[in-house]
Amino acid sequence: MANFDKDLDALFGTSGLTADQAAARAGAASPDVRRRVAELGVAIVAREQASLARVPYVQAKASYTRLSFITPFVIPVGTQSFNITSLQNSYDLVATATIPLSDYLFRFPRLLVTANRNIESARASQLSSAVNAGEDARLAFYEWVRARLQVMVAKRQLANVQATYKQAQALADAQRLSKADLLRIESQEAEAEQTIDQLANLESLREEQLRLLIGAADGEPLAIAEDIRGDIGAPGSVSLDDLVKHASDRRLDLKAIDLGLTAKQAQYDAFEADLYPKLSAFGTVEDARPNQRVFPQVDEFRFTWLAGVQVTWTLGDAINAKVTRARVQAETAELRADRENVVRGQRIEILAAQQSVSLAVHSLATSQKGLNAAEESYRVRRELLAADRATAVELVDSQTDLTRARITALNARVDLRVALAQLAHALGDDAAAAQAGAPRAPAQP
Repeated sequence: MANFDKDLDALFGTSGLTADQAAARAGAASPDVRRRVAELGVAIVAREQASLARVPYVQAKASYTRLSFITPFVIPVGTQSFNITSLQNSYDLVATATIPLSDYLFRFPRLLVTANRNIESARASQLSSAVNAGEDARLAFYEWVRARLQVMVAKRQLANVQATYKQAQALADAQRLSKADLLRIESQEAEAEQTIDQLANLESLREEQLRLLIGAADGEPLAIAEDIRGDIGAPGSVSLDDLVKHASDRRLDLKAIDLGLTAKQAQYDAFEADLYPKLSAFGTVEDARPNQRVFPQVDEFRFTWLAGVQVTWTLGDAINAKVTRARVQAETAELRADRENVVRGQRIEILAAQQSVSLAVHSLATSQKGLNAAEESYRVRRELLAADRATAVELVDSQTDLTRARITALNARVDLRVALAQLAHALGDDAAAAQAGAPRAPAQP
C-alpha cells in the first residue's frame, strides 16, 4: 500500500494541468469558436451597414458638354432683329439630396434592432461554443487521467505478480509448489503484461485527444495537477422541473436562439415599410454655364435650386417585401423548432446527468467498501502464505482482486467528477462561470 500511495503522489503533482485549465485552453484552440468569432465579425459589419443606411442619398455631379453649332435664331422686331444664339460649351455642377423620411420612422430603427440582436446572438453563440469546447476538454482530461491511473495500477499489479513469481519459483524448486500453480502465475504475469500494453495504447490515444482539444504543442509535456483522490461534494436532491427552470435562465444556447427570434421579428417588421408608399424629401442645387432655367442663355455661371417632398410606391418593392417577409417567417419557425428541440434535449440531458451523479456517489461508497475488503483479504493472504497456510496462487488471486478494487475505486472518483461536470454543463453553470470569468464549480440551483 505504501508503494501504491507513492505512485499516486508522483502521478498527481503540484504543477501541470487541471480540468479547469484544460477547459480554458480549449476555448482558445477550438476551430468552432474561431468560426463563431468570424460570425460575430459578420454581424458587426451588418450593423454598420444598417447604420449607414440612415445616411441620406447625396449625389454630386460635374460635367462638360460640347454642343454642335446651330444657326442663331433670328427674331425680327420692326426694322431691327434680335439674334438668339446657342452656346456650344456647357458646364454643369449639380448636387442632389434625398431623405427617406418614412424610413427613418419605420424601417431604419427596426433594422438596427435586428442588427444589434444578431450581434448579441452571435456573442452568445461564441461563448456557448467556448463553453462546449471546454466541456469536451474537461471530459477528455478526466478520461486521460483515468487511463493513466489504470496504467499505473496495472504496472503495480505486474510488479507484484513478478515478485510473487520469484517466491513461487523458490517454492517450486523446493518442491513446495506444484508446476501447475507456477504455470498459472506465469499466465497471470503474461496477462498483466498484455493489459499494460492495451492500457498504454489507450492512454496514448486519450492524451492525443486532449492535446488536440487544448491546442498543446507536440513537445509540450502534460502532467496532472488535479488530485482526484480528494473528496468533492455532490448537489442535493432537487426536482427535475426546478433544475430545468434553472438551466433555462443560464444556458447560452437558449439565449442565442431567443435573441435570434427577437432579431427575426424586428427584421419582419422592418420589411413591412416596403409594402406602403414612402415619403421622401429631396433637394437639388445647380451651378451651370449656361443654366437651362435662365432665358435667354448667357455664357456665365448661374446658381439655382429646387426642393420638395414626394410620395412613391413601387410595385416591385412591395412584391419583394412580401416574399422576404414570408422567408423571415419560415426562418423564425425554424428557430422556434430548434428551441423546442433544445428544451426537450435539455430536460433529458439534465435527468441523465442527475442520475449519473447519484450513481457515481453510490458507486464511490460501494467501491470504497470493496477496496477495504480487498486490502484486508490481501493482507490476510500474505500472512497465511508466510505461515504456509496459503499458496502463492491464492496470493496472486488476492493481488488481482486488489488491483481491480483499486481501479474500481479510482474510476468511481473520476466518474463522480465527470458526472458533476456534465450536470454543471446541462444546468448552464459552466456558462455562468465563463461569463463571470470565474472557475467553474458545480452549483445547486
